[in-house]
Amino acid sequence: MGIKERRQRQRETLRSGILAAAREIASAEGWRSVTIRKIAARVEYSPPVIYEYFDSKEDLLLELVREGYAGQLRAIEKARNSSNDPEEALLAMARAWCRFAFDSPDLYQVMYGLGGVSFPVMELQKEGEKIAGTMAEVLEEILVENGKETNDVWTKVTLAWGAFHGLVALAMAGRLRGGNEEAEKLTDQAARDLVTAWLAA
Repeated sequence: MGIKERRQRQRETLRSGILAAAREIASAEGWRSVTIRKIAARVEYSPPVIYEYFDSKEDLLLELVREGYAGQLRAIEKARNSSNDPEEALLAMARAWCRFAFDSPDLYQVMYGLGGVSFPVMELQKEGEKIAGTMAEVLEEILVENGKETNDVWTKVTLAWGAFHGLVALAMAGRLRGGNEEAEKLTDQAARDLVTAWLAA
């Protein structure tokens, strides 16, 4: 390995370490406590070094949001491909939504502006649309198979998204007695009830 390649690898390692440090601080203390100074201390560099990789704290958070959406999309697509039956696939996607959120709560919080995270969400619209698109494909299949119109499929996606995310957010805020397990059960029920209602309409 040449000097140039070694330096590039070192830069990539430090960049990954900076992102990991932000997540570690958020997991331990909450996103409000994440600062460039704390991140620098954790990776044992001075704050100016962090700014060589990220222009601002917001820039760093946006990178984590992109990572989060990419991870959630992978989980949703894997669930989508787990069954040839679109209704079963949708239920698997609902479960995958919860599993991703509860396995990576720090990422989920920064993706959806929870836990004190605040920055312009419009910059993230395209990331979320990829997940919505996968959900739309499955819902359209369900509707077509049952002879239903598909012209309002995006409204249905929004309703499902709102239900899944809402239950996860309630669990993360400690507002469900059964915690994550209850959220997962209710998310499964919400997916079933929504499909039943749409097909009965």
